[in-house]
Amino acid sequence: MDVEDLLNEHLKQLAIIAQQHLPSAPERQLALTSLVYRILNSSQLCRPQSKQFVGVYQDIYNEAVQDLLAYVCYNIDEYEPDRGSVMAWVNVLLKRRFFRDAISKVIDQQQIKRITLSELDNIASPTESPTLIDLIKECIELDRENLFRQECIGQKPDTNFQTLVLQRIDGKSWKEIAAKSEINVSTLTSFYSPCLAKFADKLKAYCIEDG
Repeated sequence: MDVEDLLNEHLKQLAIIAQQHLPSAPERQLALTSLVYRILNSSQLCRPQSKQFVGVYQDIYNEAVQDLLAYVCYNIDEYEPDRGSVMAWVNVLLKRRFFRDAISKVIDQQQIKRITLSELDNIASPTESPTLIDLIKECIELDRENLFRQECIGQKPDTNFQTLVLQRIDGKSWKEIAAKSEINVSTLTSFYSPCLAKFADKLKAYCIEDG
């Protein structure tokens, strides 16, 4: 069995372990964290359309990978071990869905950043009820149980789940966050995705209660 086969077998076992436990179980979270980290560091993630989107390709790719990993954490039960490897599954998702979705998201962000101050002054204040993203931001900022700020990366308490979510909501790219925090994108995203899955029920409950 070569290195690639060993990796695929290990990823498959991590996925199966996660599937065997409830979403809130520590065993599931631990397996997902390890799974995400090993996917990111496997050097086997595909790079769709790598010769296109000069200047913004890496931002698009980082966005796509982050959304992919969040999907994997939320939907690990959809993986079917008998049908193929974990890497085959995630690469199909990355190529056919998440990279395509990220193109418009990143390009839209680039266009938003070009809006001038005078144009911003002409934008009316919203009057409708809070949007879902507003409610999530409020929940993260309040952090009533002090859960989100306690979930941090290693010995860097300032780089925690709360600060990462707020930066993402504000439109910061992973490249920008990595530069500010002095932590590489791979480490940030392998921490962030399992946290999203871990706190999903908490965020949903808040949005239902206050929405």
